[in-house]
Amino acid sequence: MGVYMKIWFCKTTDLGGWLIRLLTFSQWNHVAIEIDGVVYDAMAGKGVRRMSAWGFEHRWDKAVSIRARVKDKQAAIDFLESQIGKPYDWVALLAMPFRTTWQSPHRWFCSELAAKAMIMAGHRRFNIEAFRVTPRDLWVALPGAEEALQAIEKM
Repeated sequence: MGVYMKIWFCKTTDLGGWLIRLLTFSQWNHVAIEIDGVVYDAMAGKGVRRMSAWGFEHRWDKAVSIRARVKDKQAAIDFLESQIGKPYDWVALLAMPFRTTWQSPHRWFCSELAAKAMIMAGHRRFNIEAFRVTPRDLWVALPGAEEALQAIEKM
């Protein structure tokens, strides 16, 4: 069997979503983590938050979830719960080409929060020495991402 978390990749067609996709070279402008029916994310204007997973995918113009096997989902939950209320990291988005680290303990960009939670849970596909983690970086690091997207598009 195994222990899994869902990683949500989301897209909106508004100007903000377009700008994030442009700056991150990604087809996605938002990433969230779902564990046991609870979604955690970092959102502009709201910071790090927790919400019910019920209907989460319908809040976006397009949303695809990928199951990721992890060793210790409780470690991810503990980490995410400790981050609730921390601000969104606008600096991360605007200064991506100039950053030296993505691991700020004080504020979060959505994909950085998701990557850190996955690392805390024992998922080791991310280079913690990298200077950024974008939605695209997560997308290409997770096996099965393209297949999941193709399945959704056939519906």
